[in-house]
Amino acid sequence: MDKPISFIFIFVLLLGLSFLRANAQTSGSEIQTDIVARKAIKFMNAGLPDSAYQLAGSQFKKQINPDLWNSIYKSQFSAFLPFKEVDFINSADSVNKYKLVGQVTLTYYVSLDKEGKLKDFLFKPYQEEGKPGGMDVTEKKTDTLARKILNFINHKQADSIYAYAGESFKSKIDAKTWKGIAENGLFPLIPLGEPVFINSKNGVNKYKLNQYQYIFGLDKTGKFRALALQPYREDVLKTEKVLSDNPLKTQLDSVVNKVLSAYIQTKGNIGLSAAVYFKGKSYFYNYGETRQGNAQLPTDHTLYDIGSITKTFTGTLLAIAVNQGKVSLQTPITKFLPDSVNSNPALKAITFKDLANHTSGLPGLPDSFQSTVKDINQPYVNYKIQNVFSFLKYFKAVRGPGTKYEYSNFAAGLLGMLLERIYHKPYRQLVEQYITGPEKLKETLFTVSNADLKRLAQGYNEQGNPVPVWNFDALQACGVLKSTAFDLLIYGKLQLNTSNQILRPALLLTHQVTFNDTAHIVGLGWHYLKDDKNVLQHAGGTGGYRSMICADPKRQIVVVVLTNNASTGDASGIQLIEALEAIDK
Repeated sequence: MDKPISFIFIFVLLLGLSFLRANAQTSGSEIQTDIVARKAIKFMNAGLPDSAYQLAGSQFKKQINPDLWNSIYKSQFSAFLPFKEVDFINSADSVNKYKLVGQVTLTYYVSLDKEGKLKDFLFKPYQEEGKPGGMDVTEKKTDTLARKILNFINHKQADSIYAYAGESFKSKIDAKTWKGIAENGLFPLIPLGEPVFINSKNGVNKYKLNQYQYIFGLDKTGKFRALALQPYREDVLKTEKVLSDNPLKTQLDSVVNKVLSAYIQTKGNIGLSAAVYFKGKSYFYNYGETRQGNAQLPTDHTLYDIGSITKTFTGTLLAIAVNQGKVSLQTPITKFLPDSVNSNPALKAITFKDLANHTSGLPGLPDSFQSTVKDINQPYVNYKIQNVFSFLKYFKAVRGPGTKYEYSNFAAGLLGMLLERIYHKPYRQLVEQYITGPEKLKETLFTVSNADLKRLAQGYNEQGNPVPVWNFDALQACGVLKSTAFDLLIYGKLQLNTSNQILRPALLLTHQVTFNDTAHIVGLGWHYLKDDKNVLQHAGGTGGYRSMICADPKRQIVVVVLTNNASTGDASGIQLIEALEAIDK
């Protein structure tokens, strides 16, 4: 999904890193933390993950259960062992920082709780601390404020950050919207390490910050005009031209190629299938490989995990239920919850509309979610219906529903569960009965069978490792579907027009705006582009896939982009529809 789950273990193979000289701990707390930090590494090197886990405190164990810890150890740590050097760098806010040298070099963060057990136990790709040497005067001035703002981010000081924003930034993002962006988009990423200066273009500095790129620029008054934290994109291009079936014969071909080549020719990106509906005709374009190194070009029938695009199918089912009189958008969800759950007063005001437009007040995922994860590559498969109801029974609201946007996989999954209770049919049967069956979307699937594997694009995670498609249980309605460019183009064209007498009014209902705080313009499942309120869109992201579907009913344009690695392929979909609108004269 867009932001499915954040784990505290992030690994990237990094080469050519220089060494730091170990410093010395000075305070008693630093020394005590150092003893436990080194003991944990000793256990891991000895192949004793259970012993390392026993050093963890209750807060850590609440987030990471023993099964998940062993899964992480086997699937990720084992490739990096043994760690030969543990070099202390510094300590800040009671967190010791180390350089950890093994098969790759990592930065290792450790802190202890009041009982002397592990509280923070984080590993990130190592990078030398950035030094502003070599910058010109303007770049150094930008660098000074960039680092100050980063410090504010690490300390969750949204108001302090906004105080340094320039007028151009404030004209686009008001203080209330900024606070929401900071709380929902930036603060979940902390702690962020030291930025490494990459370059500066047009007065905007670019830094590498762990797996992110940090973009920061000043206006003429010394306030910031540009501030962004994005997945890091290597600027290094592949030396050989990537495979493609783009014939490059028309203006459309050239526009598509310009956008998609920028993505696929960048090192680390594997394969891509795109579909375009433009000026009344359908087009398909494929680039790269279905599996790294196999020299097999994807096709419009290649399968990809499409993650949160599933939410638009769920929103459509809700609209159908509304049009059939089974429920209204204002119906409280408690009407269809078990008696043991619906008595919770915190749930009384939540409506079906709130679930569909991410304003229910329910979290993205419950804090208890990670305790059910036993395999880091299948985070949703063990989250059952009883887990959902158990959370809802004791849920405490922090704000009223319908007042604030907070993207929620949990809410979308719950919506699917409630539709099952309304219709007394499984979610899968509802999707097949009302959407994929009538519209002959034969390549839109819930699971990948052995027969389907031959046309599945292998997914790759952020570290470039092969990972499986995600399987689901209770929360399937938030991201279970797998599909192809061929099928999703048909689905996108349905948003423009259809003669299906059930789908037509339902789709129009999903397009109606149900929440708008300027930063988020939402229908039922669908979102609108902030800068182009004609364009419906939804991204999808799972462990090894990124996807995007966009539809512009006014201009009759549809764009689908499917990729098989956890990079920035979804952003390419937005770029492509914007480029097509520019030539649609």
